[in-house]
Amino acid sequence: MRFSPDGIRWGEENVSSVKPRGDTHNNAFWAPTLDKYVGITRGWIDPWKERLVQRMESTDFVDWTAPVTVFHGNQTRQTYSMPVFYYGGVYLGLPAILMYDNTYRVQTELAWSPDTVNWHRIEAGTPLIPCSEKKGDYDWGMVYAAAAPIFSDNEIRLYYAGDSEHHEGLCDSVLCLATLRPDGFAGYRPQEKGTVGVVTTKPVTCNGAPLRISADAKGGAVRISVVDDKGRQVSQANPVTADVTDGVVSWQDGFKLASYLGEDIRLRFELENATIYAFGFGEE
Repeated sequence: MRFSPDGIRWGEENVSSVKPRGDTHNNAFWAPTLDKYVGITRGWIDPWKERLVQRMESTDFVDWTAPVTVFHGNQTRQTYSMPVFYYGGVYLGLPAILMYDNTYRVQTELAWSPDTVNWHRIEAGTPLIPCSEKKGDYDWGMVYAAAAPIFSDNEIRLYYAGDSEHHEGLCDSVLCLATLRPDGFAGYRPQEKGTVGVVTTKPVTCNGAPLRISADAKGGAVRISVVDDKGRQVSQANPVTADVTDGVVSWQDGFKLASYLGEDIRLRFELENATIYAFGFGEE
């Protein structure tokens, strides 16, 4: 292993202490909230009963801790690999789930963690990047996400390797692209058409700045209220009826969040034919 400040001049070779078992899909990244490097690799429950996601860490990228299991599925839905990256104040993982049954197909799902150690699956079994349903298509058999998406102002680009054959077949991979709207990794929406979905947050500390949301509400509405500990409405915002990204919420009757500066508040989102992806407090 060698290091370079510019990709042209390289230093002396360093012998790494890392000895992961994973034969593929190893990735490492700088974890800004931990002030150290984190490596993600693969392990197994022997003999080949189940694949596991394992984690290592290092302060210098040379000396690493021993791999420890931090994430896994089960014997029939195995975590084959998981690229990890930092986004929106949390760590997101793109686990490739191997359906170790009579299909042997691989789809990419979504997970998140506050610290790269404790992981939570988002709608386990629901793909973020699904395989094609048409056999013979370039990504019918397997979908493996790249190490990290590319973020632009108007979309998120997720490059991935697609394969027309399943895991037990002859690999024929091609480079593919999937896209998301900004903040569009996951959201809340009503489960049934024609119904109103309601999401109430846990207490969040108000910093007095305007409330901003990312939502798809064209043809519907997102109605937002500040509620007290008993669920009673304190104030109500003007409905959001368009698709917005980091859009500023305006309030009725001259209400200002600054009056709750430093206090814990709850927000209630009523979703009518709409999806909400994110909210936060920030200046214009």
